[in-house]
Amino acid sequence: MPIDQSEAVILRTQSFAEQDKLVVFFSREKGLVRGIAKGARKFNNRFGSSLEPFSVVRIFYYEKERQDLVTVSNCDLLESAFELFRDRRTICFFSYLAELTEKFSPYRAGEEKLYRLLVSLIRAARAGQRVEYLVRYFEYWFLKINGILPDFQTCQKCHRQISNTAWLEPQKDGVLCERCARERKVELSPPLARAINWVRKNPPEANPDPELKPGDWKKLGQVFQAIIIFHLEERPRTLDLLDF
Repeated sequence: MPIDQSEAVILRTQSFAEQDKLVVFFSREKGLVRGIAKGARKFNNRFGSSLEPFSVVRIFYYEKERQDLVTVSNCDLLESAFELFRDRRTICFFSYLAELTEKFSPYRAGEEKLYRLLVSLIRAARAGQRVEYLVRYFEYWFLKINGILPDFQTCQKCHRQISNTAWLEPQKDGVLCERCARERKVELSPPLARAINWVRKNPPEANPDPELKPGDWKKLGQVFQAIIIFHLEERPRTLDLLDF
């Protein structure tokens, strides 16, 4: 039986049967894949620490006809994320990232941009980047890659450029200016527009705009999360773990 291989990010694992693990990973070539790692729960198993969440690996697996789950035969660790999981806030962030990636991504539909985003966030976190910035960076680019990031610069109704405060449109596909907004629930203030522009132009390891306050990044999260919940049609379970 031919063996396939790919660079991948491990999203999560869970116990399966007596000695195996269910492995959910995001492959560079094939996107979201789920498989069974035989014997991965045995002492001194061949996988070692390569199946830890958010490890960057080269994974080897094979497929059987009419089966959704692949069989993972081996896994080489390329980059470890072990040191990231000493901090509770970082654990919460990556749990959120994993849940959204798994829920939004079509099964076995390659999306290299998303794979590169995941790897870049892991590296930025290992380099010491602030997690409250990384979570907003992820949300922005995740929405962008999935084609559901609204136009924050133009009013959806009158088509004027936004020059001051705006509000997220009820269908979450744009914003409305002060003249046109009736339902003013999710606010996009000028500092939040500045934060969006900063995320758009900079890599995740860059120092965030010093003029932006922690409260600005938190409020920006409320904007992005309103869009995520609207399109997902449910509140992500891991969102309740975030306090930033």
